[in-house]
Amino acid sequence: MAPAQAPRASLSGSAVPGPSRTELALGKLRANEETWRPVSAPKTPSPPTRGQRFTAWAAAWALRFFAWLPAWVSYGIADLCVPAVVAFTLLHERKVARKGRGLLRNQRIAFRDALTPERSRRLLWGWARHMAHLGVDFARIRALDGPAVRECVDLRGLDRLRELQRGGQGVLCATGHLGVWELCGHVAAVNGFTINAVGRPPKNAALADVLNGHRELGGQRILTKWGVLWPIVKALKRGELVGIAADENDRLNPLFVPFLGTLAATNTSPALIQRKTGAPIAVVSVHRTGRGRFSFLVWDVIENPRSREREPELASITRRINAALTRAILTYPEQWLWGSRRFHTRPAGEALGPDGLPPVATQVPFDDGGYPPGFDAAPGTGRSAVSLGR
Repeated sequence: MAPAQAPRASLSGSAVPGPSRTELALGKLRANEETWRPVSAPKTPSPPTRGQRFTAWAAAWALRFFAWLPAWVSYGIADLCVPAVVAFTLLHERKVARKGRGLLRNQRIAFRDALTPERSRRLLWGWARHMAHLGVDFARIRALDGPAVRECVDLRGLDRLRELQRGGQGVLCATGHLGVWELCGHVAAVNGFTINAVGRPPKNAALADVLNGHRELGGQRILTKWGVLWPIVKALKRGELVGIAADENDRLNPLFVPFLGTLAATNTSPALIQRKTGAPIAVVSVHRTGRGRFSFLVWDVIENPRSREREPELASITRRINAALTRAILTYPEQWLWGSRRFHTRPAGEALGPDGLPPVATQVPFDDGGYPPGFDAAPGTGRSAVSLGR
């Protein structure tokens, strides 16, 4: 199956002509909350089946069990699961490779000729270990209250968010499926921030209740992504944090800008929300630095004075977000969700190279003629943004 084609996008990275669905929705916001209605919303979920209720019960039991176990036992069990994760991943790759996507293909797109068989094997096993530990990290949110978080997480990145909040303005936190993403909102919430995290709930409504209830233990508020624009704008105007995933494939109204060196269909919602509210964008993540040790990192801060026209502004902001996420992934290559569909939607008319991969993108410089400050450095990590040869 060929990758999905996007008929309305520019290969050069310029903004999609005409307003997107997000911008149309933002244009319909009313000063009076009672007169506003979401432009789109999910279908009313049907009552959960017996199997779905059992899945939700099993998930709730597993979360409590791994939180109750000593940390060294929980992570030891996760280590034992790594070979199974590798085996399942390789079996799954045989299925999705025929559809032009998958973990191994995404790694080839990112690293090209630098991805030797040995490096590919090391990255696969490192990624599998990270994914196994990710489940334990999520379960142990229950045990991570304020003092525990301050003991196991390097929180220097939160100081930057506090600076941005001075004056009562909110901050839009752009993150992605990298590092221990489930800890981003929790770490901020238990350290005094009011944060709203936007997420896509699973189709199993009973399971969604369990997972969201677990995520909200530290005080963050989970917003489902449908009809969420008004709550986002209201939260930012109240001076709160809003977390949104910025590394997902956009099939509907994409802007093609470089991501890991290749054009990727990128959602412009963060840029549109900043244009509407004036809130700064902070590209953030929580990355694992050891077993049960983490660091809250701010990769870039985008404060836009809205002095340009719509299209150049959206393109500039979206490029900077992707550049910051790229730096984060290259710094911790084993800690990104490589199996996502990030490169599945392609520009109309794009031809694959002799290796069967999309062509390498030429990054468009920013307004000052260069790239974001410190693009080759990873702030506060002690690591450099390098390839697998590190």
